[in-house]
Amino acid sequence: MRSILVASTLAVVAIGCDNAVGSEPPYQGHSYIVGIDISGSRNRTELDESKKLLDGVIDHLQVGDHLTLIEVYQGGRVPARQWSDSTRTPRKSGAPTASEKRRLEDFKEIARMQTSILFDSARARGILSTDIFGTLSRAADYAKASRNRGTTLLLLSDMMNETPDVMMTHKADIPGNRWIRELAAEKRIPRLEGVCVVVAGADVTTERGAAIRDFWDKYFEVAGTHVSPDNYRNMISDPAEVACSGS
Repeated sequence: MRSILVASTLAVVAIGCDNAVGSEPPYQGHSYIVGIDISGSRNRTELDESKKLLDGVIDHLQVGDHLTLIEVYQGGRVPARQWSDSTRTPRKSGAPTASEKRRLEDFKEIARMQTSILFDSARARGILSTDIFGTLSRAADYAKASRNRGTTLLLLSDMMNETPDVMMTHKADIPGNRWIRELAAEKRIPRLEGVCVVVAGADVTTERGAAIRDFWDKYFEVAGTHVSPDNYRNMISDPAEVACSGS
């Protein structure tokens, strides 16, 4: 009787070990939110570089990832466009199944088509202003819906806000710390805790560009995140660099 009990106990332990070895939870996916700025302050080369980077990010998507494309908010008669979709979370950890791979490739193809639509040079002529703040608010809403996924916000923009409230075309017009504190007191700054922010397309060489960068550093800090110097750049050639250390 004792030998049967010992054998049963060992069998239970063995089953538990087998489950532990292969019990790694499936990849839950990463959420990429991309703000696309095609305003007149960006030239053709800059737009082409942004599109190439986004195409590279799409190429690197995995089964279970979520992608959201947001046209940077603007003035004019045509509203900003958005697109958001994802692939299913893989059923098992490790290598995806053939059907999961097929669905992923279909997803990537649709994402590339949406990207081409959003990078419409003819549409840029109808843009009268660039509202980075409105775009960040919408991005924060999408980030909140990401739940347990890691989230990266990629801003393909020169980060130059141009609305009646805030014009950044001249260094003297860029708001200071007091303006940011007032917005925070009125709860008008979106919450971006846990979001990795990457900027590609910013002016990093002129005094105005440095002032704009300083403003956004302080703004994002109040929003609950941080943009490292390596993630605030004029151009990113390798999509693998669209990430934050430790993410």
